[in-house]
Amino acid sequence: MRPDISFIGAGNVAFRFSLALQERGYRVPHIYSRTEKSLERLVKALRVNGCDTEPACRLSDMLSDSLIFIAVSDDAIAEVVSALAEALADTGMRPSVVHTSGATDISVLKPLADMGCRCGVVYPLMTLSRNKNVEFKDVPLLLEAMSEDLAPVIDSIASDLGGEHYFYTSEQRLKMHVAAVFTTNFVNYLLGLAFPIVQHDHPLLIPGTIEAVRNAFLHTPASTLTGPARRGDTATIQKHLDILDKLGLKEQEEIYRLFTDKILKKYHHDK
Repeated sequence: MRPDISFIGAGNVAFRFSLALQERGYRVPHIYSRTEKSLERLVKALRVNGCDTEPACRLSDMLSDSLIFIAVSDDAIAEVVSALAEALADTGMRPSVVHTSGATDISVLKPLADMGCRCGVVYPLMTLSRNKNVEFKDVPLLLEAMSEDLAPVIDSIASDLGGEHYFYTSEQRLKMHVAAVFTTNFVNYLLGLAFPIVQHDHPLLIPGTIEAVRNAFLHTPASTLTGPARRGDTATIQKHLDILDKLGLKEQEEIYRLFTDKILKKYHHDK
């Protein structure tokens, strides 16, 4: 029997998770959020799709639900856990609770586990946005459970969502989170540096960028790395630095020097 799944939080993660679960036949009874606008928007979206979701005015409104997803910012999880534990204290109700963070240890849920709640983690290894639809079959999910009887429940939920999913420890999940910062956040930052160099012509960079990332994953980053620094082409490197200086792009010049120096030292340290 599928559990009812309610959400604390109404941001990007809660928005995408709740809609995806609803589409797969899960009931989403309650959404709780201190941000009224986000709360109203998510409840409305779920109702439009045929769900009987109600906004929860207090945490106590959702305590009888089977499973609660804590989908808030990392620095707010401990506060939510504390408030949830306080709300549960004298009720005898013990819902299962999971958080959705990549960088937060499962131990943050210990106050609830000590009360008898089954606790775990369901972390999507992809940035989710309420403004962009996502196919969850393309979203790897990293799972963790404090209790053996919760593991099959979250495994079944992940299976219903349709993508790859694995049980990872909190430390393993943190490593994946760090790696994802390099492959997504830092790449995004570098793209932001590249665009001003060519301005409105930046779409011409799309094919080469996609091919470089694809080849790196199909083979290895080291074996597919190209460019003047990899070749030790100091003449071209200087031309690049000159044009960045001429354009007055100081931040780009700083990052170019940093990356070029690292690559030269790695591949040409003996020259």
